[in-house]
Amino acid sequence: MYNFNFERKRLIESLDFEISQNLENSIFVSLKNILLEQTSINKLNGAISRIVIDSLDFNLKVSGELINFDSNFRNLSNKIKSKELKNLFKFLIENNFNTEFVGKAWDNCNADWYYFDCSLNIGKIKSKLSFGHNIVLHENLDNKSGLERGFIDKTTGEAIIGKIN
Repeated sequence: MYNFNFERKRLIESLDFEISQNLENSIFVSLKNILLEQTSINKLNGAISRIVIDSLDFNLKVSGELINFDSNFRNLSNKIKSKELKNLFKFLIENNFNTEFVGKAWDNCNADWYYFDCSLNIGKIKSKLSFGHNIVLHENLDNKSGLERGFIDKTTGEAIIGKIN
């Protein structure tokens, strides 16, 4: 599971610890400030990884965690196998929509689902992007488990999901 906000908060806490243990090392403060500015995956630009590579000891646990965070969230579309869903993902990111969660959303899921913090305009998406027969509309209208609407690729099991307002 990749929950951007959860992982970001966890890394900020790790950096707070490193700052308290290494008062003379301003790199940790710089990394924390950059991470505080990264409020969505749209803002990730590789700065975190570059600073870690240029300035920190790779033996530090937090170094690897920061590089993994940066590369995992900056390149989420690279993980999508479905060509159509990859195009939809890129379209949403280019239009400044943010992912809230990436991972196996349900017990019976065998692939990652990519949740966005918006309501997807199904008609507009269908008119802008062409989908094959493998892409199907998904709707969950159960208030208890969460209202959601999006697209599932029947071949890969991947999904791009938004909220229902």
